[in-house]
Amino acid sequence: MKASKIAITSALLLVLGFTACKKPESDVSEAPKKPQDLSAVVVFAVGDSKIQHADQTEEKAQLGATLRTGDNVVTGDNGKVDIQFADGSSIRISPKSTIDFAKLSQDGSGTTDTQISLVSGKVFAKVNKAKKEDNFTVVTPTAIAGVRGTSFIVEAGAGKPAQVKVVEGAVAFAPRVPALEKMSAEEINANADLKKLQESVAANEVIIEKNQASTQSAKLAELAKVDSVDALDVSKALKTSEKEKLTVDTAKLTKSEEQEIKTIVTVDKNTAQEIAKLGEAGQTDKLDELKKQEIDSKRAVLEKEVAKKQEDEKKKFEESLANNPREFKSKKDIVNYYERIEKIVLVDGKTVVGAIINQENGQLVVHTENGIKRIDMESVEEVVYDLQQKSKF
Repeated sequence: MKASKIAITSALLLVLGFTACKKPESDVSEAPKKPQDLSAVVVFAVGDSKIQHADQTEEKAQLGATLRTGDNVVTGDNGKVDIQFADGSSIRISPKSTIDFAKLSQDGSGTTDTQISLVSGKVFAKVNKAKKEDNFTVVTPTAIAGVRGTSFIVEAGAGKPAQVKVVEGAVAFAPRVPALEKMSAEEINANADLKKLQESVAANEVIIEKNQASTQSAKLAELAKVDSVDALDVSKALKTSEKEKLTVDTAKLTKSEEQEIKTIVTVDKNTAQEIAKLGEAGQTDKLDELKKQEIDSKRAVLEKEVAKKQEDEKKKFEESLANNPREFKSKKDIVNYYERIEKIVLVDGKTVVGAIINQENGQLVVHTENGIKRIDMESVEEVVYDLQQKSKF
């Protein structure tokens, strides 16, 4: 826990970070080398999304597209993009989201530093733990999450409170005060009030573990809206930091959130390299039509393979809903998880209320308060959808 606190405190000076690891091939006794620039690659994409590169060029977010320091991804209304990093860690960017890649690098000792910023929207992540020195942090406009070897979800909007849900592992979560991030340690230490505020913000950090969540209060998020010390009411900010403490609650994942985190696409190292090479080959303007067709053909084959992998994972997840069902105490619990509920009216006049998981072999598979029910389609008179909009539970 102490190590996590140290990592996130130093990361407060960053916009966002996340780390992978690769052992150096050279002798560790050699003189330290300058950080090596790394890249990440798009391994799955659906819908309309784009990549805006640091050199002001722009391209479609599609399989094989690579990202480096300074690039960002913007997903459309129906866009979804899976990105894989050097160590096999992956993130899924949800629709209507913007992610900035502030830093993707690896130092001479093999420790990588991947800093990304969730400007707005929602991101799901599976991070591989490599070694203690590796750092994975996610910064939103109002908070920062320091991550290590975990699966987690971060959601945020510009100026709105950030929320973190942890599926596996642990996350150190703390509020941001951009006005302090712009100052040096010497400047802060020279001012007793600013130093006290910094200490209060650091003390507000919480550790979120498996099946836990934390959401900032609106008042705590307000601290992030002031970006200069001159405009900061230090006394008021200190009172807010001391009063509006971050709390840790039980994570209430929805079915869609659990499905997204469990179906993030990851590929083996060789496939990842093949995908990246394909993307790099397609970026040159000197390709003739025949070569472009060849690249498009190879991309189509890989896209088909990855799409099948995605569908297989999705099917496996849906089967788990029926084979290892969650226990619900009320219809409200069903609505909270599935974000919907249906009423199945049977031919004999009886009704079954629950969430329809699947339709297979002439049966409806329904998750109810009393477990899984399998109903023959021949015995169904009517299905009332969006029941949660018509009833109060």
